Amino acid sequence: MHDATKVVMGSPGMSGAEVKNFAADPASFPAGVAVTLGSDGLPSLLKSAGAWAGVSMGKSLSDTKKLSVLAVGNSVPMLIERQPARGIVTITSFANLVSGTDDSITVGATVFTAQAGAATLGQTTFQAATSNNATATSLAAQINAHATAGALVKATASGAVVTLTAISNSSAADTIALAYTDNDTNVGATVSGATLTDSDDSADWVVLGAKVYISNTTGKADDPNSDATISDATYASAVLSGIDESGASVAAVLVDMPGGL
Repeated sequence: MHDATKVVMGSPGMSGAEVKNFAADPASFPAGVAVTLGSDGLPSLLKSAGAWAGVSMGKSLSDTKKLSVLAVGNSVPMLIERQPARGIVTITSFANLVSGTDDSITVGATVFTAQAGAATLGQTTFQAATSNNATATSLAAQINAHATAGALVKATASGAVVTLTAISNSSAADTIALAYTDNDTNVGATVSGATLTDSDDSADWVVLGAKVYISNTTGKADDPNSDATISDATYASAVLSGIDESGASVAAVLVDMPGGL
């Protein structure tokens, strides 16, 4: 009986798809990863190598020493990255952040100190003024503009809440420090925990019809706030259980790419 929650990697759900074969070791390009093509004509998993050629289907059925890449198709199974670690900073009272000795927010090894005046992008300060929402916006901008913290996380502000998403999907990102220091007993913010955390592997960025972002290093569908680049493909399913070439279960999703990636 067909199980709608499972998909075989390398098996698109439509006929007439455009498939190209390359003289490359299929073992380096598991079915379901996006493949780029460099100026030398060789496939790669790195976005920096060139433009996307399509999604790997694994070994060519006609020549198992070659790599098959699906250039155009719908309901194409793609591998997905693990859930990135995240953390939350909530501004509860912007005035309390600067009511005495200025409070601070720590992200990784970088301490961002609140100040009432305007903050300069790239420096370790943020402006606590006007409203909680405006303060959250300033904090997010300062984190993203900082050379060290901005290389670890992507900060997004929504109202008074700043969400920090680890740029790396590795488990090491779960140890990125997150802290609020209240220096005058008037609490102005809260944080979700002592570190960023990876609560589950649900890939909550997968939204039907939304554009697919692809990891710049692994070729897997990825969180938009990770080290990823937008493609022309769109999500055509929720997260599924994929069956890879070895028969193992892997996290996967179906994408539509009628015009390619």
